[in-house]
Amino acid sequence: MVGGRRLPSPRREDAGRVSRPRRAGRASRTREGGGAVRRVVLCTVICAWAALTVPVLAQEEVRVEIDAGELAGVRQGGITMFKGIPYAAPPVGPLRWRPPEPVAPWARVRAARRYGPVARQPGAGGPGMVASEDCLYLNIWRPAQEGDSRPVMVFIHGGEFTTGSGSEPLYDGIELAKQGVVVVTFNYRLGVIGFLAHPQLTAESTHESSGNYGLLDQVAALEWVQRNIHQFGGDPARVTIFGESAGGSAVSLLMVSPLTDGLFHRAAAQSGAVRGVSTLLAVREQAGVRLAEAVGCAGRPDPLRCLRARPFEELAIAAARFDTGPIVDGWLMPEDPRVVYAEGRQHDVPMIIGGNADEGTFSTLGRRTPITTVADYEAYVRGSVATGADEVLARYRAGADDEVYQTLNRFDTDRGVARHARQHGRWVSAGRAPTFVYLFARVSPHHRWTRLGATHTAELPYLFGNLQFAARQGRLSTLELADRRLSQAMMRYWTRFAETGDPNGDGRPVWPAYADDETLLVLDGEITTGGWPRADGLDLLDRLFADQRAAGVTDASEPR
Repeated sequence: MVGGRRLPSPRREDAGRVSRPRRAGRASRTREGGGAVRRVVLCTVICAWAALTVPVLAQEEVRVEIDAGELAGVRQGGITMFKGIPYAAPPVGPLRWRPPEPVAPWARVRAARRYGPVARQPGAGGPGMVASEDCLYLNIWRPAQEGDSRPVMVFIHGGEFTTGSGSEPLYDGIELAKQGVVVVTFNYRLGVIGFLAHPQLTAESTHESSGNYGLLDQVAALEWVQRNIHQFGGDPARVTIFGESAGGSAVSLLMVSPLTDGLFHRAAAQSGAVRGVSTLLAVREQAGVRLAEAVGCAGRPDPLRCLRARPFEELAIAAARFDTGPIVDGWLMPEDPRVVYAEGRQHDVPMIIGGNADEGTFSTLGRRTPITTVADYEAYVRGSVATGADEVLARYRAGADDEVYQTLNRFDTDRGVARHARQHGRWVSAGRAPTFVYLFARVSPHHRWTRLGATHTAELPYLFGNLQFAARQGRLSTLELADRRLSQAMMRYWTRFAETGDPNGDGRPVWPAYADDETLLVLDGEITTGGWPRADGLDLLDRLFADQRAAGVTDASEPR
């Protein structure tokens, strides 16, 4: 059901079903999170090396009943986990490029111990990863201890709306759940599968819309949470959506969609503050027509049937020449979100907004032609702004080649993230609900990527409490006490916000609500408050890009 409209869905044999296992030991029927749960203790004898027997280990299975059937998750280390839960029907075959439909119920117990497939995307298929268009699955972590309904935190992953998943190890929700919340992650359709528009797709839609299927998946996941999260001990009246990068942008867009009214009650946009979405449905439809031509479907009697039969690889190659991502579709997103925010018509809920101090260094990782000289840098700036390049070069000045790297970082950080976050904070804080703005600035002295600074995504290991994951990936060679303290503080700020709408409490440094003085919480080795770095540069960029928009020129840092 999307936007209050429930559509029929075909039944399918569920590959994830398992027969009800034989129970070793005694099963007890209890209540967990408001739902009937059977705890089954499965005792297994494991033989060690040299055929020596070790003590019996108890693995506890947890069952819960949801609207589609019964699930079997697992309890481990004080946390109960359910993974690979389908929240919508597989969007394959005739359901490719359609709004998500309800999942077919299953009759037997469905195993929910492993992640479901991730969305099809370039480069997917690493160790243990299965990619499929059948990707609409979510995962839940919750404290094993029974108690009152807990706040719910739903994370939306990033990846430019073309890559990523909710099952990446970095997003493991165990540590966040230990803070007393229910954590949800999920996959959604990406790239050409998630964001293709075409005149005939629009014509077959009862809403005369196409193109935002990946966002419609996100709406469907939130609807699922409203229907089912109480069975996992979650409070459907305290749902927080939070996301990073494209996930943060998605949060910003869901804040203005009429389809999400009442589906969440707080929001956090990390490195994904609201930007312009200037691409209209008609423009993206023409890109869809050209894609159909590129894969040989344009001249067919039924182009959609042809497109739906084309393999993903062929579509992805053809789509590389076109823009993807959210558009103004007239349904989920009726108009440019900047207009909605500027007029104060967004959902008036408490919000966290922020970014990282060195967002700009992230782009150096994928830049085909490195920018290493003053001449390279000046050419880059002149290509980035339609007017006022001399003013920009005077404010963001690189006097020698060895100054280019950091100057470019500052320019890209301010142009691509900081100015959007500042404006977003101004708009949202004008409403009744409080707004809290942060700057993540921590660069551990033991960070192996120290030259990148507090780059894009750097806050995520801290927020999820997964610093050991960062260490295993070579991002931190040694974990300092300051890093652990910062991680703990960030988890408490975010989970307290999910609980009450205010991140303050528990003796942490006060995070002031955003106001005219534009005070930020600075998350570093020591947590402090301060203002925007290079505020005069942000003022300059705001003025120049406002002039560009008035002249009909789109900023390259904004989605089109």
